[in-house]
Amino acid sequence: MKRPVALVLLVLMVTSLLAGCSKAADKAAPAPNGSQQAGAPAPSATPTLDAIKAAGALKIGTSPDYPPFESLDTQNNVIGFDVDLMTEVAKALGVKLEIVQMGFDGLIPALQSKKFDVMAAGVSVTAERKQAVDFTDPYLVGTDAIVVRTDWSTPVKGLEDLKGHSVAVQLGTVQADAAKKVGGINVKEYNLFTEAATAVASKQADALYLHKVVAEAFIKANPVLKIAAETPAKDTAFALRKDTPDLTQFVNGVLAKMKQDGSFDALVAKWFK
Repeated sequence: MKRPVALVLLVLMVTSLLAGCSKAADKAAPAPNGSQQAGAPAPSATPTLDAIKAAGALKIGTSPDYPPFESLDTQNNVIGFDVDLMTEVAKALGVKLEIVQMGFDGLIPALQSKKFDVMAAGVSVTAERKQAVDFTDPYLVGTDAIVVRTDWSTPVKGLEDLKGHSVAVQLGTVQADAAKKVGGINVKEYNLFTEAATAVASKQADALYLHKVVAEAFIKANPVLKIAAETPAKDTAFALRKDTPDLTQFVNGVLAKMKQDGSFDALVAKWFK
């Protein structure tokens, strides 16, 4: 009888050992495809903000020829309304602000290729641009302006009245697109709005078409220019890549807070007075 008992005990021991190995194997088996392994950290809900904080800098792209949104001071530092707003966003993130400068028409492609995080250049919101980038909530609405020299005497109510004349615009802007849609206008495109304004002042072009607040800044600096007419303008906002919704939401939050606490109005008074 001893042998059968010993044999039964041996079988039970082997069965128990195999069961234990099976459980261990189950614990070590990888999770099915598409599922998260137990104990692995959950994906971050703010990957863009995390990356900016890790880098220690918020990068913006701009064309500093569009005062008061952005321009260069006497030391060639980029200053302006957009810069001050983005400085507040950087402060809220706890990082420094870095500025990438280039021509306006190259900003959206550069944003898409991740050369910077935010396009801050007095950007007009259009349906076409919405296909390429995301926009923050509009932070400014207003009007566009047709600027001529002070010796201009022909009445002007809109672009239609400029047929047969030359109109200076900045390359890649909504104003350039609008001027091209009016037949009979000789549209002259310049890389910088400062060049376009100079062209009108020096009689190389008859009129300049741009946002009214920018027109007013150029007129203050160049008294031979005046506003001949105003037209409806698109909303102005910051542009961001479509794969950075967390950053777009964060910027919207900062703008909303600034409008609530009065700091936004203070910047408006500073730059658009």
